[in-house]
Amino acid sequence: MRTRRFTLKAYTAAFATLLIGAVISIRLGDWSWFSRSGSLVVVNGIILTSHQIIEHMHALTRNHQHGMQVRHDWASEEKHNLINGDNEKRWRIEKYGLYMLIIGTLVWGFGDLVNTL
Repeated sequence: MRTRRFTLKAYTAAFATLLIGAVISIRLGDWSWFSRSGSLVVVNGIILTSHQIIEHMHALTRNHQHGMQVRHDWASEEKHNLINGDNEKRWRIEKYGLYMLIIGTLVWGFGDLVNTL
């Protein structure tokens, strides 16, 4: 239910962003603003997708932990620590990848405005 609410908010924000971009473009007679609003929709989509992936990964982790409590695993403590450490590293890399996508999309949409500041 939480994911459905988040998805609805993301779609509403995307629609509002495009609508605002279109209104600004019509008023200024410059459709590059509508294009810029498209890059914001991409950022919104990245956040929505990453949120869904993170929710799914949390569910998998909960199921895995429940399974670990039910059956005895004969693997050594070191192997478990290695696996958990690898997952933690992977999460960090994926998080930075998400930031890179967002920053790159914003530069793509608004980079030409930097010289006007």
